[in-house]
Amino acid sequence: MPASSARENGDGIRSALYGLLSHLFFAAPTSELLHQIADSRDVIGEADAELPRAWRALADAARQADAAAIRSEFDETFVSTGRPPVSLYASSHMQGRRKGHLLAELRDDLQRIGYRRADAAVEYEDHISALCDVMRGLIVDDAAPDESFAAQQAFFRSYLAPWFAVLCVALDEAEQTTFYRSVSRFAAAFFAHESEYFELA
Repeated sequence: MPASSARENGDGIRSALYGLLSHLFFAAPTSELLHQIADSRDVIGEADAELPRAWRALADAARQADAAAIRSEFDETFVSTGRPPVSLYASSHMQGRRKGHLLAELRDDLQRIGYRRADAAVEYEDHISALCDVMRGLIVDDAAPDESFAAQQAFFRSYLAPWFAVLCVALDEAEQTTFYRSVSRFAAAFFAHESEYFELA
């Protein structure tokens, strides 16, 4: 749900959607979460634009989905003893950025803005779930509006903008995906909307 510290309803929705994507890319959704998504079909509005259409399609997919089947899909797509069919790490998709260099830069930036890796964390910091969670946190931060916007813009441009489209295409084309194809199409529309927001604001 939108955090109470969000300054505006728009930021509340943005933070909630980043939080949802973080959850969906970290673990398969429970039946309860699927119902919540389905019941929120009109939360983005009814405009005939790409983002509302993608959200409604995700809500419809959630309404029809079976949680056990999605758990199997999640494991088949993202979990593997070797290389999974689709990697959720930025370093796997950002051409020209060596993993060690990218992680070092990301860790420095996270430390600078007040974040650090949790002791119990099992994923690297460049996992899409972690990056979405940082964006959610930056949106609801109590910093001055201009400072908060600048931090969001810089982080998005550095760690999400360069590779989100590649990830979403990989998910859309993966033969293992059914529900997560709807997730990928919503993520692509949402991140494209965010990219435009940061360019035009």
